[in-house]
Amino acid sequence: MAASRERVTDWPLEPTNPKIVFDRRSDWNGISLRHTRLLGGESGEHSLAEHEIAIPLEGSFTAWLYGATGTRRMRFSTVGHTSILPAGQTTAARAEREIEYISLFLSPALFGRVAEDAGLGGEVELVENCGARDPIIQQIGLALMSESESQQPAGRLYAESLGNVLTVHLLRHYSSRRPAETKSGGLAGHRLRRVREFVRENLSRDLGLTEIAEVADLSPFHFARAFKQTMGLTPHQYLTRQRIEQAKQLLATTSLPLVEISLAAGFKNQSHFTTIFRRLTSMTPGAYRDIARR
Repeated sequence: MAASRERVTDWPLEPTNPKIVFDRRSDWNGISLRHTRLLGGESGEHSLAEHEIAIPLEGSFTAWLYGATGTRRMRFSTVGHTSILPAGQTTAARAEREIEYISLFLSPALFGRVAEDAGLGGEVELVENCGARDPIIQQIGLALMSESESQQPAGRLYAESLGNVLTVHLLRHYSSRRPAETKSGGLAGHRLRRVREFVRENLSRDLGLTEIAEVADLSPFHFARAFKQTMGLTPHQYLTRQRIEQAKQLLATTSLPLVEISLAAGFKNQSHFTTIFRRLTSMTPGAYRDIARR
């Protein structure tokens, strides 16, 4: 017989669906982001197949967490808090007033792969924590939100790298078994050569972290750490700089319009290209072309 669950006395038996002001979702490899604003209301009991990290941006909500035996715990979360909910955790929530929040959804498969790469064999569980004050998770969530809503997105490599950093952070601070702090070695010469050649030949594509790591025959976890130690740059920073170098060559040696150069170098549009070019060279693409052709 299923265990009966105690109800909160002021919780309606038929929850009222909160009115949605907006609800946007972006998906990358292993991680998704949902940015939502509600006018307030209640949700019924539910559980998700993914790990969820909820970050309130405005307002607050009360969450009810249910254990396998029907035990119930109540948690309050507001701006500055982070709620970490493992996959399969049954929850219900209520917001008395309008609320805006982002939720990061992390694939348990990705969590498990990173745990294995970190040397944690066997079962590793994400541990529930509601009300944590964690500036690192906050920063990653806001960075992914900005990426998802930007007219000039940085691309898959940037978002997937943030997802990798988030997963490692969760393993270190919110898991049933914590990885030891170890220094990784750098990237072997033959692996680095393969990666650099692959990046150079695919600058116009929206490359992802997993895809580049496969070229090095490493997991994304080990590749990102080893690449940074060897090059002094993250894979995303390196890719961006290589795109700028490609653009410089095209500016100096061709008469291609800026929009074609931006696409050939892998930028989403000319505006994004100009912004990044100016940030890294302190001049516009047009000014660089004039100087290079003197």
